[in-house]
Amino acid sequence: MLSKKLRVPAKAAQEVLWKGPCVDGVTQSMLNSFLVCRERFRVKTILGLAPLDEFNHRIEYGSMWHVCEEALAANKPWEEPLKEYAAKLCARYPLQQEQVVKWYNVCNVQFPEYVAFWANHRDTHQRKPLMQEVAFQVPYYLPVLDKTVILRGKWDSVALIGKNAIYLQENKTKGQIDEGQIKRQLSHDLQTMLYLIAIKEYAKAAIRGLRTTPIKGIRYNVIRRPLSGGKGNIRRHKATKTKPEETEKAYYARLRGIIAEEPATYFMRWQVEVSPQDIARFQERTLDPLLMQLCDWYDWVTSRVGQQKPFANPIHWQHPYGTYNVLNEGGSTDYDEYLASGSASGLQRAKTLFPELEE
Repeated sequence: MLSKKLRVPAKAAQEVLWKGPCVDGVTQSMLNSFLVCRERFRVKTILGLAPLDEFNHRIEYGSMWHVCEEALAANKPWEEPLKEYAAKLCARYPLQQEQVVKWYNVCNVQFPEYVAFWANHRDTHQRKPLMQEVAFQVPYYLPVLDKTVILRGKWDSVALIGKNAIYLQENKTKGQIDEGQIKRQLSHDLQTMLYLIAIKEYAKAAIRGLRTTPIKGIRYNVIRRPLSGGKGNIRRHKATKTKPEETEKAYYARLRGIIAEEPATYFMRWQVEVSPQDIARFQERTLDPLLMQLCDWYDWVTSRVGQQKPFANPIHWQHPYGTYNVLNEGGSTDYDEYLASGSASGLQRAKTLFPELEE
């Protein structure tokens, strides 16, 4: 009997979670991760490994606020959607329910003060909403690569303000607020500029009558998150010999009273103008080069799946410890004015790059 050689089936290709920027698309948070470390980004997007899910009050307080904003924009009561969202968080994080309830209560007392503060303000009535809490997937063509990337995200609000000018509104909850820094950085901020460019591309095809309406800038709507340091960072009164412990209800009522006394401390809006030149500069200097690198990187690492040799190409690297990037921390540098305007004021011509190594 002749022996038959068994045919061993080829090993199935490893499944890639993310189908790439041209198929599944890319968000600003993904671009942020790609900028920080290519290897960590690969582990998350290509291998599909994610950190264990834990409740993060900074992120989820912002999400709670967005739930309320979405209901308000639809002229619907916001209380029940907020409660439902908090209930989902409690189910998702059963061991951190106490923290979820705490921040639900904070949002529940802060949001009505926010509504009351802006209700009769002219800033509220001088705008015509076009879109509220809308998720987008916008094609963005890269002529150098002849590829189309899908930009993804969610617009908090897009509106007409003044004489038919389009503004993006971003709603942000922050523990600490630096007004000057916010205003300086918005015209080259990754999220806000990507979202403005997405509006520009979307308007070309999807918004009738607005193709020639100018995009003027950003209305940055900031909510100071209570209990995050500074004024209003109160604690529940403990029991004394003459008084019982402050009830939870009384504690949050006291917090609401503090917010109501000085609402301008907690609710701020800045309208920052962004010119067509600002948008073009961001595309030329940041977005287009970054997306082109992302496309090249994706083609490379997906060709290496299962071979574990992504580092054979210098387009892929792992970020080391011991470095510090003030820009990633929301700060600024001594070169920002030069990059923005070309002015070398405050700078001097260096004679050497290694003064600490020279005697």
